[in-house]
Amino acid sequence: MDIDAVVFDMDGVLVDSEPLHYASTNEVLARYGAFLEQADYDPCRGMSETAFFALLVETFGLDASPERLAEERVRASLDRMAAETLLPMDGALACLLGLAGEGYRLALASSARRVQVELVVAKLGLGRLFSTLVSLDDVERGKPEPDLFLEAARRLDVDPARCLVVEDSVHGVEAARRAGMVAVALPPPDDDGDAHRAAGAVRCLTSLAELDPDALERWGSGGD
Repeated sequence: MDIDAVVFDMDGVLVDSEPLHYASTNEVLARYGAFLEQADYDPCRGMSETAFFALLVETFGLDASPERLAEERVRASLDRMAAETLLPMDGALACLLGLAGEGYRLALASSARRVQVELVVAKLGLGRLFSTLVSLDDVERGKPEPDLFLEAARRLDVDPARCLVVEDSVHGVEAARRAGMVAVALPPPDDDGDAHRAAGAVRCLTSLAELDPDALERWGSGGD
């Protein structure tokens, strides 16, 4: 496994923002008399806004289009992101600095809209570490389709087979596999990672502290 570039998802991988997005989801749904349980939200992580709300429109019989609901949640999430403190995930900054220092090319590829991606990157001060940022606005299809990751590889000028993807969602792992990339998973807390492995993740991490140049070298040589 020779790796030249590492492509990171954003929400739930680099920034602890999934609780914020869950709260924003129910803020929107409350306007239509609905509520989404956490256990039903978690399997939808990684989906594009429109695909996610298309599922909720069908589930709850909502009298609104997925596109309208998606825009409402984007606005609600942006308001929360701007007002609240955003914290990096455990080990994220050390991971990025370590990989960049060893010459790995880094990209961020997220199902979020570009304005959300740019806000998070600015608030965490990560802009100088990434060669490129890819958002849902840059591709035709979201995860589990491979478009986001293939666009990241194209911009990095790196063969997809030499890219490693870090994902917290099963949809994201599947997208990485479809792109011909190696995927490692960072499952949510209390998730055993079985679904991520079934989707193609070669390893499940408990923290980004486990992802450093030495680890990539060990994995490439077949070590644990």
